[in-house]
Amino acid sequence: MSEPVEFKWDKKLIIRDNKNGDKVLETFPEDKLERVKYANFLTKFLADQGYDKDAREKHNYVLNLNSEWGSGKTYFLRRWAEDLKEHYPVVYVDAWKQDYSDDPLMTVISSMIKQLREQAGSPEDKAVIKASRKLFGLLKAAAPSAARSLTKRYLGIDPVKIMEASEDDDQLGNATDENGKPIDMGLAASKVVEHLICEHDAKSAAIESLKMSVEQWVATVIGKDQTQEVDEPKRTYPAFVFIDELDRCRPSYAVEMLETIKHIFDIPGVVFVVATDTKQLQHTICGVYGNGLDAMSYLGRFFHSRFTLKTPSYRSLLPVHCDVDKLAYQRLTSRGLTIWPRVDDEETDLLNITNVYEALELSARQVIQVTERLISTIGNVKDKSGLNIIYLTFLLCTREKHPHLFDELVRKSLTQGANYSDQLIRQFDLSLKWKDFDIHFDLEPNTDIGPLLAGKGKTPAHNTYHKGRYRCSLRDYIDAVHPHYVVGGIDQGKFDKANADLIVRNGKLTAIEQQAFSRHLVSVFTGKQNKKIKHKVGMYKDLVELASALDWIDGEDEA
Repeated sequence: MSEPVEFKWDKKLIIRDNKNGDKVLETFPEDKLERVKYANFLTKFLADQGYDKDAREKHNYVLNLNSEWGSGKTYFLRRWAEDLKEHYPVVYVDAWKQDYSDDPLMTVISSMIKQLREQAGSPEDKAVIKASRKLFGLLKAAAPSAARSLTKRYLGIDPVKIMEASEDDDQLGNATDENGKPIDMGLAASKVVEHLICEHDAKSAAIESLKMSVEQWVATVIGKDQTQEVDEPKRTYPAFVFIDELDRCRPSYAVEMLETIKHIFDIPGVVFVVATDTKQLQHTICGVYGNGLDAMSYLGRFFHSRFTLKTPSYRSLLPVHCDVDKLAYQRLTSRGLTIWPRVDDEETDLLNITNVYEALELSARQVIQVTERLISTIGNVKDKSGLNIIYLTFLLCTREKHPHLFDELVRKSLTQGANYSDQLIRQFDLSLKWKDFDIHFDLEPNTDIGPLLAGKGKTPAHNTYHKGRYRCSLRDYIDAVHPHYVVGGIDQGKFDKANADLIVRNGKLTAIEQQAFSRHLVSVFTGKQNKKIKHKVGMYKDLVELASALDWIDGEDEA
């Protein structure tokens, strides 16, 4: 059993190049998504799989680290690799940054040589961690090749013709090369077999030589530490090799990388961690081999196990990727904007928005994209304007996830039609979980309700609404506000005695009464704002269409 290693990521980590004037090489922010617990667990797990310390037995192990884009996979992998360097030999390969290469195996080997040499403190001209010319030559010969084109070039005939022809096929004796000269098919077939055998032998020799070299390189790094003082950390087996961003590579390169490095997976004392968005990688594989391939089973050929990083809550994820402070109620009102719903704390502001995301079941990637669009859209709204931020968020999400429903929503009422089955709201009920997520808002009776009562000839004494925080389901919220924005919409922003009487009972409402009254307040306030600012769905449609045309190109997943 290996000794437990415990990392702490509660502070920013800065990596400096001490040989170059303390130049900053890389900066890792504090771990806001609480990923360190996974690093601690996986370190112990993989160390035990790769090396039995008591029996001094070395093993190989391959783990697929699965995590969707936006969930912090690259940050996790790079910081984990950096901290591991004090305890184990470590190699980190960014496959995407090197997919310009036509040889994935050489990419991995060159990364191993460079990084293990640095960890061993070995200069470049020292042969202790260095691939021989013979090894490079063998690897080059063993690299994946277009056997069909090679055979055609050397033998002058398409090998497919040889394989497809039967023994009694008349074409066997009539085959010609590209110049029309007759070919002895028996001799050609013999040469094809000879070529394949030679290629196989070269490949086997190259792989065996490579494995021995890697074992020696790892032993050199570990051996270096044995000369250090007793109280200094000493690296031990296994070595960790991280391969990141494979799912972002061009499809052919990703498949070649998997097919090629599988030959060096079984090196004793070396564990591989291949980080992917596995669903995306499956699409990549199907793009190469066709949709008929069972991509999950195909990937199972390469890995002993798969560990999936749990996607963090959207409330944890968004502050890492987006400047959510720009959506805070206080910040928006400082521009003179009139925002509805009003919530006086940033945590609930964010909760309202993420509840919309949860109701529409957006992916982490979509959540980040929509939030960036929301921030950009609000940033372009004129100061001293009015905005229903939840309604805008809902439209942005619907446009992203259900564009056909968005097209219908901006043209008509949710409840248009004689029967429920004919109404648009039924389609939303079938497509969304919007009944399960609430929208929270604050009510200030004197400011929000008083002016409306005064307009009806009533005195402040008639204002029996209570100050406080209310909530209603997203479904009730959208159903209450949408009629005010559609062209030709009706004004539901009115008071009726029944609703007012509910509040006279000192706010002691049942859950059903609370929902009904909150929906009433949403309608009342929306009606007030709609009259004041003259909102129409066309305004929101234009904002959404402009924002949806803006896409953020996926960068590194550094959360």
